[in-house]
Amino acid sequence: MENKIVKMNYNTKNILILFFLSISIIIFVIFSRKTNRDSLADYEIFAKVVDIYRDKNEHNFLFVKYSNGIVELLDYPYKIGDSISKKRGDSIEYIFRGDNIIQNNLFKKARNEKLIR
Repeated sequence: MENKIVKMNYNTKNILILFFLSISIIIFVIFSRKTNRDSLADYEIFAKVVDIYRDKNEHNFLFVKYSNGIVELLDYPYKIGDSISKKRGDSIEYIFRGDNIIQNNLFKKARNEKLIR
């Protein structure tokens, strides 16, 4: 029996590195889309908007503070006094504003913003 040592030249190594890097990126993209979709469905909130403000420490982005103490980036034009209701597993967020009920379809919004497909 003869032991053969396979020698890889510089080009072969680069091709293998690029191949594995490409596969890794494809896998990451596939799982990140699933994660976005799942995180939108798993999100649950039953609270009232108590404050909307700009945070100078966060590049003057608008933040919303809920009655349950949660503070997050404002991604929907809520108004102070809005009641927000969304069940886990549902893609619709209900906003109770006065006598109106506004339905915010999170999947549709994300699709329009090209976050998920």
